[in-house]
Amino acid sequence: MEATLYGAFGFLFLTIGEHAKAEEYFKKAIQTSKDPGDIELQFISHLNLNYCSLALTGNPSEALSNLLASIEKCERMLNFLGNNDRYKILFFDKHLSPYRLFSLLCSSSGKHSEALHVVELGRARALADLVSDRYFVEKEVSLNPESFAGILKVIRDSSNRTCLYISYYGEDIFLWTVKQSEPIAFRKTKLSKAIDLPEGSEIIVVPDRCFFQVPFAALHDESNRYLSDSFRIRIVPSLTTLKLILDSPVDSHSETGALIVGKPSVTDVYFKGQLRYLCKLPGAKAEAEMIARLLPESHLLIGKQATKQAVLQRLHSVSLVHFAAHGDIERGEIALTPPDSAMRPPHEADYLLTMTDISLSAKLVVLSCCHTASGQIKTEGVVGIARAFLGSGARSVIVALWALQDEATEQFMRRFYENLVQGESASECLHRAMKWMRNNGFSEVRQWAPFMLIGDDVSFHFAK
Repeated sequence: MEATLYGAFGFLFLTIGEHAKAEEYFKKAIQTSKDPGDIELQFISHLNLNYCSLALTGNPSEALSNLLASIEKCERMLNFLGNNDRYKILFFDKHLSPYRLFSLLCSSSGKHSEALHVVELGRARALADLVSDRYFVEKEVSLNPESFAGILKVIRDSSNRTCLYISYYGEDIFLWTVKQSEPIAFRKTKLSKAIDLPEGSEIIVVPDRCFFQVPFAALHDESNRYLSDSFRIRIVPSLTTLKLILDSPVDSHSETGALIVGKPSVTDVYFKGQLRYLCKLPGAKAEAEMIARLLPESHLLIGKQATKQAVLQRLHSVSLVHFAAHGDIERGEIALTPPDSAMRPPHEADYLLTMTDISLSAKLVVLSCCHTASGQIKTEGVVGIARAFLGSGARSVIVALWALQDEATEQFMRRFYENLVQGESASECLHRAMKWMRNNGFSEVRQWAPFMLIGDDVSFHFAK
C-alpha cells in the first residue's frame, strides 16, 4: 500500500512537471515495494524515472539504466503468463514502451547493435513461444548479448542474404541492415523518404506492425525499378522466430504428400450473426486442378468434398497445402464446405477454418485466398490466419495482401508451381512468377504483387 501511494504521488508530480519531486517518489516506490505483486509497480516506476532523468539532466545513461530495469521487470511479468497466447499479445500491447524507448536512446547514442537487440527482444514474442513449444526448441532471445549474436547468425550464414529490419515511432522510420561479415548499419529516415537498398540477391524483411501490409515486391528502387526485379523477398515476424524454425528437428515437418483444396461449396453463410453471401470462384476450381496435375502424390478436395472435417483430417500428414477459396477480410480465415448435417445457412463452426483449428507439419502452406495476410495489427505483428499456420507447425506460408483476380491468380500459381516442381525454392518461385506476370500481360501491381512469403525459404524434391 505504501509503495502504491509513493507511485501515485510520483505520477502526480510527473504530470505537472515537478520532475525532481516525481523522481524522489518513484525511487521510494521502488524501495518500499517488497511484495511479489508489486512487480508491475516497479516496472512503471523505473519507466517513469527514465522520463525524470531525461528532463532533469538530459543525460541518457541514467535513463537507459532505468529503462533496462523496466525491461527486466517486464520479462519477469511475461513469465507469469505461461502458455496463454492471447494474454501475451495483450501484454505487449500494454508494456512495449520501454523496449522502444531504450532502442530510441541507444540509436541516438550510436549504439546501433544494442538498439536492434532490444527491438528484437520485444518483437513477436508470443509467436516465438508458440513456435518454441511446437518444436520443443529452446528460445535463445534474452537480455544477454551472446543470445543475440546467435540469432543474427541466421542472416550472416549467407553472403547473398541481407536483413532489412524495420521499426517506426511516429513519422520516424528506423532501419537496420544486417549482412555477413559487416557491422550492423543503421539509418533513421522519414516515412516519405526512399529506403536504401542493399547488395545481394535476397532480402529478409522484418516489418513492424502495419508494415506487414506493405507489398515490398512492388516498391521502387532509386532507378525506378521494382524491388522484385533484383531481389528475392520474404518476410519474417522476428529473427528469433526464423531461428526457431531453422533449429526445428528434421522430423518436425512432413516430406511427402500435398493437399489441394479448391472452390469449396459455400455461398450463403452466417458470419458474426449476419447473413452473408460468398460469391462463386470460377477460377479456383481450375487453379486447384492445375496444381494437382503438377504435383505428384497430391490429394485434391474440390467443391462438396472440401469440407472442414475432410481438410482437418489430412492437414497434419502432408508436406504442402494449397487453398483456393474465400478468405475473410478481417483475419484471413478460410471458408470451406459445410457438412450435409449443418443448418442452412451454416454458422462459422460448420464452415470456417479458424486460427484455433489449425495443427499441421507442412513445409509450405499456400493461401491463394483473398486477404489471407489480414488480421489485427498489434505490437505482436498481424494476428491472423498466417500467424496461426506458422505457430501451429508450418515452416513457410504464402499469403495474399488483397482481393485476388481469378485469371491472374491461376496464371501466377501455374508459374509458381512449374518452378517449384523443378526444385526451386519458394522465394525463387515467387520471384520468377512475378517477373513472368509483368512480362506477359499482367503488368498491374494488383495482378502480380499480391503474394508474400513468410518464414523459411523451403524447397521440394518431388522427383524423389
